[in-house]
Amino acid sequence: MTSPASDSLSDILSRLDARVRRVDEERWLSSRYAPEIERFALITLYAFYYELARVRVSVSDPTLGQIRFQWWRDALSELMQGEPRQHDVVTALAAEFAAGRLQGDPLLAMVERFEAAFLANDRSLEPEDLLVTAAAGICASGEEIETEVKDIALDWAKLRRGEKLPGLLSLNRVPSAQRPALAHMRLRHTWARGGKLGPLRTRLSILMAVLTGGI
Repeated sequence: MTSPASDSLSDILSRLDARVRRVDEERWLSSRYAPEIERFALITLYAFYYELARVRVSVSDPTLGQIRFQWWRDALSELMQGEPRQHDVVTALAAEFAAGRLQGDPLLAMVERFEAAFLANDRSLEPEDLLVTAAAGICASGEEIETEVKDIALDWAKLRRGEKLPGLLSLNRVPSAQRPALAHMRLRHTWARGGKLGPLRTRLSILMAVLTGGI
């Protein structure tokens, strides 16, 4: 989405927040427990991820898909050189780059993985592990996330897509600072049983993950 030149960063972030809430409510709910600065950084990251994810449902022709992914490569490269394009997500990313909460190379890696998944028609290649690493880094800069968390992120995505798993990975409690980036993954336990949670129970499940660290 191209942003009018007169729009403030606050206006843009409000639009992105509403968009993430509409298309990715589980992660949006988790992000509510982050401090405001980190929350906006998470929303920016998730909005960027959605731009890549929606290529799969927007186009079916491989060439058109590659054109879209190349647009994002170019946009990120220009942004890393201090020349952001006029686009809501790019404008928000520019603020996060300047603050040091997001970096270009991990986002470029996400573009590569999404393009590979698109061309192979294999959603298991989508970079959920890279996303959770970047999100946890926003909330707890300098803290490493456990390898198991990355594996759980990939399994969470499979369950969200309706795929079956032979079992669930176990994990000790995650650090409190990382929880706004990870709490939504607690929903995997219900999804693995084939269950669905209504809005209230979804919120309660995520709240419990934030309070206890159990995902």
